[in-house]
Amino acid sequence: MKYLSGANLVDYISERQARQVRGLIQSRGIQPKLAIINSNQKNIASQKYTQLKQIRAKELGVKAELYEIEQKDAPKLIQKLSQDRSVHGIILQLPLENPNQTDELINLIPPEKDVDALGKSPIVEPATVEAILWLLAGYNIELKDKNILIVGRGRLVGKPLESLLKGQGLEPTSLDVSSTKKELTEALIAADIVISATGSPGLIKPEMLKSGQVVIDAGTSEDTSNNGKLLSDVDPTVYESSLDLKITTVTGGLGPLTISCLFENLLKLIDKSIL
Repeated sequence: MKYLSGANLVDYISERQARQVRGLIQSRGIQPKLAIINSNQKNIASQKYTQLKQIRAKELGVKAELYEIEQKDAPKLIQKLSQDRSVHGIILQLPLENPNQTDELINLIPPEKDVDALGKSPIVEPATVEAILWLLAGYNIELKDKNILIVGRGRLVGKPLESLLKGQGLEPTSLDVSSTKKELTEALIAADIVISATGSPGLIKPEMLKSGQVVIDAGTSEDTSNNGKLLSDVDPTVYESSLDLKITTVTGGLGPLTISCLFENLLKLIDKSIL
């Protein structure tokens, strides 16, 4: 089994991004600034991701301001940050305590500050989608003429990834979590590259895979019974099996690279604003 680790690719990317940040500060007098809004402090996974973003921001020289608020106060804060010219990017940490308001709040963030690229008419690509492509490229995994299966058609990963791959002339197959186990198993066995982003813990079992495949696990969910431990779409028994796979590591697989892509998006948005 060969492990695909986004963490192993991050150092080089971070060095380049830190140079870009220094260049913006020294040459243009621009201090990159990211606003992170977290209205769901009870969600331990959200807290962890928020902390990781703050740590990376400090490493890069980006000013990150965290706003821990109640969800009812989010519209007013987003409006204020949208009008603040010193703020270059806004992240609304998901999931919200009341997810029914997700679209409404996300769409309040103007495209020129939408670092997550989840609102209407985004200027950049969603960070997790970009991270998947970076990871595949970093390990020289070719997509052309491959049977690519995307499991999950969510707004954060599945749908935008499918659209992006089709835009590159590829023909991925997409399955929703509502697919039967038989449908899912048949599609998985037939695939060369599997990208799963359902948030359904342990969905993919060893008997659903075959040696020689590339498996990217982009699905995470919170185990509320175990102190907020993060669970993945790929069942832990896959890693204990005799399958010969190229597969994302349990920790440090896609997450660190996704955070890199968030800051890449921030820098892209700043570049577009000063052109």
